[in-house]
Amino acid sequence: MTIRLGLLAGLGEEDQRRLVARMRRRTFDGGEIVFHEGDLADSVHFVVEGRVVAKRSSVSGDRLAYAVLGPGETFGELGLLAPDRRRTASVQAIAPAVTLSLSFADFEALRAAHPSVERLLVVLLAARVQRLTDGLMEALHDSAEVRVARRLLDLAGSSDTGRAAGAALVVTQTELAELAGVTRPTANRVLRHLARDGAVDLARGRIVVRNPESVRRSAGLA
Repeated sequence: MTIRLGLLAGLGEEDQRRLVARMRRRTFDGGEIVFHEGDLADSVHFVVEGRVVAKRSSVSGDRLAYAVLGPGETFGELGLLAPDRRRTASVQAIAPAVTLSLSFADFEALRAAHPSVERLLVVLLAARVQRLTDGLMEALHDSAEVRVARRLLDLAGSSDTGRAAGAALVVTQTELAELAGVTRPTANRVLRHLARDGAVDLARGRIVVRNPESVRRSAGLA
C-alpha cells in the first residue's frame, strides 16, 4: 500500500513498510477533537486527508489556535519520546480528516527489533524544528496582510491556484487572527480588504474563498 507520508521518505523502504503496517487508520468528523491538551501522549499522527488545527491554553486560560496541519504533516510526535508524556496542545479536525497513528508501544517494539527505525524520531523532530523556525521567521519579517492570507490558504486546504476556490471555512475571525499572530481588528481589516477585491465572502463564523489567486497575491505567493 502506497501512502503519501512525506516525512517517511527519509527512511529505507523496508522501514517504511514496517512502520505503516503498525499504523492505525483514524477518521474524524469536522469539529471533532483528536485529543485534548493534558491527555496521555501515547502516539503520533500522520495526516493523510483533511486539515487539523492545534490549540494551546494561554496563561489566562484561553485556548488559542496556533497551527494548521495538512496531508504529509504530523502532530503528537513528542508522544514517541517517553511513555508518560502529556499532550501539550489540543488538536481538532477543521473538516473531515483521516490520519494514521503510530503508538508509542508499537514504535518501541519496532525500534527494539529494527534499530534503524529510530531514525523516524530524528526526522519528526527535525520537521518540528523547521516548522517552528519557519513560523518565527514569518512572524518577524512578514506583514499582517501576508500572514492572514497564508492562513486562509492553509485552512482552505491548498495554496495552489484554483484548488481552494469556493472553500467555505468554518472559522471565526478571532481564530484566524490567532493563527496569523495578529489582533482581531487587524484580521478584520485584512479580510474586509480581500472582500472588497472579491477574493473572499464574509459571513458569521464562516469565510468563503472566492478567488484563490487574489489571496495568493496577498500572501506573496503569486
